[in-house]
Amino acid sequence: MTSAHWFGYVLVGVSAALLAWHWLDWRHWIAAPQSRSREFVRRQLQRRCVASGLIGVIGAAMTLADRIPPRPVAMTVYLCALLLGGCVILALAVVDWRTTSRRRDEEQLAMLAEELRKAAGDLAAANRLRPCDS
Repeated sequence: MTSAHWFGYVLVGVSAALLAWHWLDWRHWIAAPQSRSREFVRRQLQRRCVASGLIGVIGAAMTLADRIPPRPVAMTVYLCALLLGGCVILALAVVDWRTTSRRRDEEQLAMLAEELRKAAGDLAAANRLRPCDS
């Protein structure tokens, strides 16, 4: 067996582990009460499940490399399919990273806005209690 076969098997194992992890997250998501972040988590889990499944498909395809006919067209199609799958996984990872960082930034801005509202309320209350200087 070549190292490509072993790497393919490792990818299939990693994919299975990731899908099991996403399945547990999905079960927690189903049991969770309704909240603002519910739709975000659902989309995130869908992206991650697709990417994890594609990792397994690419790994399985790598283990079947010996069964590809040794013709240039067949090998080119095979390699282009592996490359396309890798690009899709990379694109999903970038989208997931961007949406997660955007979500974190929105949460931090919301916390900052809440703190500013509290401070403005405290300042207004302090101004009402202070006697007029005129």
